[in-house]
Amino acid sequence: MTNRLLYTSARSAIVLALATGFASVATAQEDDAPATVQQQADEGDLRQEKVTVTGSFIAGTPEDAALPVDVFSAEDLEVSGVSSPLEFIKSLPSVGSVLGDSNQFAASAQGAQGQGSINLRNLGATRNLVLLNGKRTIASPGDGYANTQLIPLFALERIELLKDGAAATYGSDAISGVANFITKTNFDGIELKGDFKAIDGSDGDYEVSALFGKNFENGNFMFGVGQQHRSELKTTERDFVNRPYSVNPAQWSVLGNPSTYIPKLGPISQGAAGTSLGLVVDGQAINTCEAMGGIVGSTSGLPICRFSYVPFDNLVEDSDRLQVFTSFEAELSPEFRMHGEALYANSETTNNRYSPSFPPTQGPKGPGSTYAFDVPSTNPGYAAFIAQSGLSGGVADPFTPGTLANTFGSYASILLGRPIGLGGNEELYGGTGGQVGIAEDDAFRVSGGFEWDVWEDATWSNDLTFYKSDRVFYTPDIVGQRLQDALEGFGGPNCDRTSGTAGVGDCMFFNPFINAHASNPALGLDNPAYVPGNENSRELLDHLFLPSGTDQSEDYFVYDTVLTGLSGINLSGGEIAYAVGGQFRHSNFATDPINDMSNAAINPCAVEGDNSCLTNGDPIIGPFIFLGQYNEARLQQSVYALFGEVNFPILDNLDATLAVRYEDYGGGVGSTTDPKISLRYEPADWLVLRGSAGTTFRGPLPSNIINGRLATNLAGIQAANNNFKSVDSYGNPDLKPETAFTYNIGAVFDFPHFRGSIDYWSYDFEDEITTTPAQAVANAVGNGPGDGTQLVDCNHPLAYLLTFNGNTCTQGVTTGNDIQRVRVDVVNGPGIKTTGLDLAASTYFDVGPGEMTIGGAGTYTLDYDVREFELGGVTFAEGYDAVGFLNWDRSAPSISEFKANLYANYALKNINLRYQMQYISGVTDNRGPANGSDFGVSADDYVQYDILGAWTLPVNFAEVQLTGAIENITDQDPAAARTELSYNPFVGNALGRTYSIGLTLRY
Repeated sequence: MTNRLLYTSARSAIVLALATGFASVATAQEDDAPATVQQQADEGDLRQEKVTVTGSFIAGTPEDAALPVDVFSAEDLEVSGVSSPLEFIKSLPSVGSVLGDSNQFAASAQGAQGQGSINLRNLGATRNLVLLNGKRTIASPGDGYANTQLIPLFALERIELLKDGAAATYGSDAISGVANFITKTNFDGIELKGDFKAIDGSDGDYEVSALFGKNFENGNFMFGVGQQHRSELKTTERDFVNRPYSVNPAQWSVLGNPSTYIPKLGPISQGAAGTSLGLVVDGQAINTCEAMGGIVGSTSGLPICRFSYVPFDNLVEDSDRLQVFTSFEAELSPEFRMHGEALYANSETTNNRYSPSFPPTQGPKGPGSTYAFDVPSTNPGYAAFIAQSGLSGGVADPFTPGTLANTFGSYASILLGRPIGLGGNEELYGGTGGQVGIAEDDAFRVSGGFEWDVWEDATWSNDLTFYKSDRVFYTPDIVGQRLQDALEGFGGPNCDRTSGTAGVGDCMFFNPFINAHASNPALGLDNPAYVPGNENSRELLDHLFLPSGTDQSEDYFVYDTVLTGLSGINLSGGEIAYAVGGQFRHSNFATDPINDMSNAAINPCAVEGDNSCLTNGDPIIGPFIFLGQYNEARLQQSVYALFGEVNFPILDNLDATLAVRYEDYGGGVGSTTDPKISLRYEPADWLVLRGSAGTTFRGPLPSNIINGRLATNLAGIQAANNNFKSVDSYGNPDLKPETAFTYNIGAVFDFPHFRGSIDYWSYDFEDEITTTPAQAVANAVGNGPGDGTQLVDCNHPLAYLLTFNGNTCTQGVTTGNDIQRVRVDVVNGPGIKTTGLDLAASTYFDVGPGEMTIGGAGTYTLDYDVREFELGGVTFAEGYDAVGFLNWDRSAPSISEFKANLYANYALKNINLRYQMQYISGVTDNRGPANGSDFGVSADDYVQYDILGAWTLPVNFAEVQLTGAIENITDQDPAAARTELSYNPFVGNALGRTYSIGLTLRY
């Protein structure tokens, strides 16, 4: 009750504060620094200042112009405690759901570890453009969005955020807006920085940087290096993560280890057809499942040991980032100026943790998680399995004379399970025993050009930008045929099954039973079933587990030419200004499977080296037990654009800007012409009214039109009792562009000591480039959500998108649990319409010897309507409004209705103290309760309080500043949710209370 009152009070306080001024600071800053406010007050009326801001090529645009642009200086970021692009982006109310920690279970995060992005208006990372000094910056290869983690924050002077469609100015990627990261100019001196953040349960995060700059008579040179480190944070370090099955079933799997076995009579070659001698969970006679942290249960009436893979994962992955940045500016004459810059950036997350092994959705026999593998009684772990499972002396005991198994021979089929579960995989991966994957980004970017005052009041600029980005990403998985061979004693890199002897010399056994493991390393629980000497060797495990992933690269070339100036034509408000120009963009994208096993062209079938599935109609599933495969691709794209922009100062207090852009993608995508109009009206000294409207366009990425499989992600499929299955994404050569109509209407208020504004925005998409929804397809065919025992509709028109156990769907027999893989395709979807309000306000006044600044900003998302998903006469999903819902199983992200920041800042001569609050409204789980539990269905709002301080030391040899902060003072947990990690990563964060300290030296 106390928490609910706290949340209600916090929300009321924010709404009241923002309503007082309608909000957005007249300087368009969401978060003014007090030093900036004082400086501006000293300089006089801000309405008279003219600066060039993002969103227009015409110089002299006022900051309270027709376009809603927020400006954040380096000082703003410092006093707010921002130390990374990710922190800055996640703090913005106008930015929607953004993942920056691991949270690999969210579809949007899989394969993106170590990367950062921006998601303005919840419209997706590919629909907002990121610039560095006004030019395009490094994108993740093939993904179409800039990797913001590579931006050199230590060299920034300011960040400008345009929250409006900008296709007419910048091209089709700028649908929801533009973020322009601008580095320092005329920097002279040396700046050294370092800070450390202490996080409970982690070794902490740190960053260091050095920046050098020198002004010369006609130019400037700058060089800097920055390095950042994030330490691993295990899931076991947060109490709110690991939950019982009765509370949060999302993190529990029926495919665990200890596994469920069916002992069979006769030779192992019979497989599933052998005569059953019982049904048993490994180690059940000595309660191994519960002793190791599992939960005894059942599915479809079958006994199982439920397995939680979450303790083996991380909340934050261990990562390192490096940026090296240099720039120069030179004035060769009063009319001619040159500039250039170069950036090298590297990001490594080399300890991405996963489950000890993935559950099999297929094996050497083809699709299917049941009866995929068989274990002979000669396996070294078999005897302990019989004894510990209560089978000694019974018909299934091959070691007691006279039993059926002893007389006729026996083996055991694995009915439900995975190769390694509660016992962990310490032998191969160390730590807590989870598999380890890798994500590495390596990129460089160069940009430069000249400005030439070709005649009075006219400047011609030409710029070339080139970047090359490489990304290696892989996750380990088991090769199915190798596993089956090892179960029979023919495992190992040097074993020849035709000439070797099982378990002798180079031929090794893999022991799948729980008696191979001494403990649960993630939970620190001893294993009562452990038999010393039954462990699996590292050499064998290294042979079974291979990386599955890709090596992707993209090089990107951009040529920009712009002529700006004054026309010589005067209107009542002044001279007409113009900008005309063109742009050429060319990209080359390459993707290669990380090895032959990941390559669908080399190993397309279930058995390594077998290509018969290409001709006999079997599914192309590859040899891994869980992960899919990848295709080689070499793609390129060229885009030509012409644009124009004219500003008409109609009256002293009224001006209009018209812009139009023609962009040609060529080929089947085609071209578009996108206009935009912006108006600014100042009826009084204290009021500016503004508005803009335009169309926009985005063509498909080269990677979208690959004719084949793009990637394989993982998803808890609701129709299969939320068990994780493989979701294979396929490209579509027939994609059309998506289009949208956007507009913004607002007002800016400017009184002495008070600034504020309000903006209403709207985006209406058609032919959205998206993927067919995996959950909707599986639920439609599988009659889900369900517990997996419900029958599927094999005659459904979408049944062809699912792969079932045994590659067969039999009406009246096949159930939801038989779903093994789901295919999704990149398509032109139904479209989205979203609207909302941006609010912000700030005021400042003297308090004693210092100055107090109070302000805040917020975003209300009023609507986010996803239209009915219909394709080819088949309805995939009904339409819905996504605002206020978790949307974990839908195409929309989690969308909070209201996000806001408030702050109070007190500045003295050498001391700055700041108290700030972040508010994110909770969301409802649209899926409703599960298993009788309403955990996370109606989650609380999230409120975080921080206190920050900065002290400039009274020394003469340098400017020395100490900073300190306590963030999340109340140690508030993120909002609970029925997700794999038991919380909503978009409503709060998992770090808890943190402490940071920093030092800056300026010479």
